[in-house]
Amino acid sequence: MDLTTLAVLVFLCVFILVQTARRRRSRLPYPPGPPADPLIGHLRILPDTDSAAEVFHSWSQTYGDVMFLSALGKHVVVLGSQEAATDLLEKRSYKYAGRPNFPIYERLGWKDLLVFLSYGPYFRKQRKMLQAPFEKEKVPAYRHIEEQEACIMLYGLLNKPEEMDRHIHRYPTAIIMELSYGHRVLSEDDGYLRAAEEIFEVLHGSARPSLLDMSPLFENVPAWFPGAWHVKYIAETRPKVIQRMQTPISDVQEQLAAGTAIPSFVSQHFEELSSRGQLTPENLHDVENVAYQIFAGGAETGYHTITTFIACMLLNPEAQQKGHEEILRVVGTGRLPDFTDRDMLPYIDCIVQETERWHPVTPIGIPHLVLEDDEYRGMHIPKGATIIANSRSITWDERHFHDPQSFKPERLLPKPEGAGETFPQSAIFGWGRRVCPGRHLAHDMVWIAIARMLAVFEIQKGRDAAGNIIEPAIEFSTALTSHPKPFPCSLRPRSDAAEQLIKQAYDMHMSNVGP
Repeated sequence: MDLTTLAVLVFLCVFILVQTARRRRSRLPYPPGPPADPLIGHLRILPDTDSAAEVFHSWSQTYGDVMFLSALGKHVVVLGSQEAATDLLEKRSYKYAGRPNFPIYERLGWKDLLVFLSYGPYFRKQRKMLQAPFEKEKVPAYRHIEEQEACIMLYGLLNKPEEMDRHIHRYPTAIIMELSYGHRVLSEDDGYLRAAEEIFEVLHGSARPSLLDMSPLFENVPAWFPGAWHVKYIAETRPKVIQRMQTPISDVQEQLAAGTAIPSFVSQHFEELSSRGQLTPENLHDVENVAYQIFAGGAETGYHTITTFIACMLLNPEAQQKGHEEILRVVGTGRLPDFTDRDMLPYIDCIVQETERWHPVTPIGIPHLVLEDDEYRGMHIPKGATIIANSRSITWDERHFHDPQSFKPERLLPKPEGAGETFPQSAIFGWGRRVCPGRHLAHDMVWIAIARMLAVFEIQKGRDAAGNIIEPAIEFSTALTSHPKPFPCSLRPRSDAAEQLIKQAYDMHMSNVGP
């Protein structure tokens, strides 16, 4: 018997004894779920991250909107409806505000990021710090930065359309870098752009199942141990992650000392802490973690959503045309849309929301953890269980959305102009005490980017060397977040006037950008 088999058998024996004792304490049944194998539970049929949202949605059609799974000692409850998620994650948020362990992410240096923190005093401290600058009434102050960076993105798409992915990734990254650290991205080889790309790579490179998911006892096994891919990966990746977290903090400290710092989240907190004599290593660590959370979360979600929007426009040219026609009626062709036009562009807002509904950035959400035993609809939900609010099931719920798998922005328009369906905000931005603090900023960033792209570009299917149209197959790669896999696409300026508008807007904004 090899070491891996022995370790698994010992773990299973302990698990069975513990679970037997727990079940004796509860007379209520667990929620229903697919048939399980003896000892290992549902391990053999659990889907991978790319397909989990759709598989869970399919199972929920048979087993209901509260579904129970287990594997190697881990209990999972999957919520498949807005009603169930609201009842538990919102109305009983005090019981469901925990967060399960993310072993690889934590060992890479992200243990103290808000998104991974267990609920408690330190979580509340960080959330208060992060939420303050992104309250709904404060985010309009950042719109001039968003408009500026949107112009730079349009100019990049015009001049180097073959680098579409890079221009789109740069856009939210540049906004977040200025807000977080006061750093202005002025070139395509900016080191902070590379840092944002590495976040994407680490999120996806760490998504594979590991022995650490089963037990922390596997943390210190040798690299040659069967299945221990995580040992080498953590050793090689952690120093890069830590360096990327610390470098911008050091840069801001140097700029403050030199009197050259641009106002930002970090500079403001450092100045406040310094004035109170509280610039301690502990407080520095807090600022570093919250700033990095803003950077990592804001840059990635905006990038994913805008890329998904382009995929939606390829597949739904009629929605693209309606959006452009609304901009023509309201804005005309002599300028780019801005935030003052927003109330008069309801269909553009619906395109943004329908993009987020059609394929949420986190299709199975970010899991919660049950902090104490609970009862729901006569079923037992055990303390320590992982709770997945399956956004895919919620946004595909036929009780709330007609033809839910189709992209139809007009579904969100009020009757009689549209179907009067409600945007499922919690399924996109989270629930209860874990709702995304940056949701208002995120929506602003995506809105102005989409409005301006529709104003000046026609998004078309790509062509092969012979000039034949390539029908895109839109597929997604999913880890903690989900992003479209590369697909052929062409962004063509709608007219010579549109091309000139892009250039003029770029020149104007660049003249206002200092070093």
